[in-house]
Amino acid sequence: MKKEGLRRSPTLYKHRGKWYARFWDSEIKKYSISRCLGIPVEGKKERRDEAIKAADKIEAELTTVNNPPQDMAPTDISDKMLLDYVCNFWNSDSLYVKEKSLLEKKPLSAHYLLTNRQMVKCKMEPFVGFKDLKLKDLTKPVIRQWKVWLAEQGYSGRVINGAMLALRVPIRRAYEDNDILNYPFMGIKTAVHKEKKRGILKPAEIKRLSEMPISDVRARLAIYLPLYCSMRMGEVRGLLWGDVQDGIIHIQHNWQEVEKMKTCKCGSDGYVPMLRIVAELLNELYKIAPLNGPGDFVMSIKPNKPICREYLWNALRSELSKIGIDEEQRKQRNIVYHSMRHNFVTACRVAGLSDFETMMLSRHRDVKQLQRYSDHSEFIDIKALGARLEKYVQA
Repeated sequence: MKKEGLRRSPTLYKHRGKWYARFWDSEIKKYSISRCLGIPVEGKKERRDEAIKAADKIEAELTTVNNPPQDMAPTDISDKMLLDYVCNFWNSDSLYVKEKSLLEKKPLSAHYLLTNRQMVKCKMEPFVGFKDLKLKDLTKPVIRQWKVWLAEQGYSGRVINGAMLALRVPIRRAYEDNDILNYPFMGIKTAVHKEKKRGILKPAEIKRLSEMPISDVRARLAIYLPLYCSMRMGEVRGLLWGDVQDGIIHIQHNWQEVEKMKTCKCGSDGYVPMLRIVAELLNELYKIAPLNGPGDFVMSIKPNKPICREYLWNALRSELSKIGIDEEQRKQRNIVYHSMRHNFVTACRVAGLSDFETMMLSRHRDVKQLQRYSDHSEFIDIKALGARLEKYVQA
């Protein structure tokens, strides 16, 4: 829907330590658009000048969109085909994605964008109710029919909620920008989904693994880096020899297939001490590694190319099989590569490290997330607890 008369000087305001701007729409006589500028309120002048420039840039973009050149016929966004609008919304060059990256400093990963485009292709396009449907014609009953259709196709609650999110976000944006008059997701509930709890290794199994002969140094190290250093799969792949110094690993790289080398998830770079068992393996690997310069990958034998995800998964399966956990048991217990990070956090808390210390090593920012990672009673030795309780009672 065409808008006119956006105020030239946006109104700035502060919210939760950041600058925001809102823009007046003279046609509907109210502020219709609000944007986070991604600029923190800090310093003597509170970075207000930067906020003004950022707001002016957005205002210029809105003016261009809402007041096209005379030789261009104005388009009504609400008349666009729903699926085209949603798919384009998740393209890397869309205005939404650019704002996230340039203004809010929260860039969306290529994998996340691809996942949402695949949701459109696989979970929306086959639904008859979306065929030839325009953006403005999306209604609450249609969304409910779509949810039921997804369930009838056998999709889990988690997948259904992911598909709904891929649609909800662009629709909410269209509503906030007054491109559509109603928000059809109002009152639409998420699908019930009980997430399967992530499995971990028990202390006895970890001990058994450490006692097993090492047939492949890289394979064992592939397990120890997340187990004892809380590294994610992408961080293991992106680890360079230059990141390992003086008994400490600087976790600062993250290798992903599309973006290649990038920063750690959510800016969670940090330092973690190398336990003796990890340091010994790294020393052994360094001696036999064909490439061990500061800029070479620790877990790779090819220049400028990290180890693949499949190798790490195969290493997990192989090492688990050595301690009696076959593939069927692994799946039943839901032990995945990321489970080793759960093991690390749980061990830190059982060892008596404070939440602050554990979060510093695991690089979590939320105590609730820390709690979820360490909610594993199977790691606790019940007999040992009984002995401690008995000692206290008899005191």
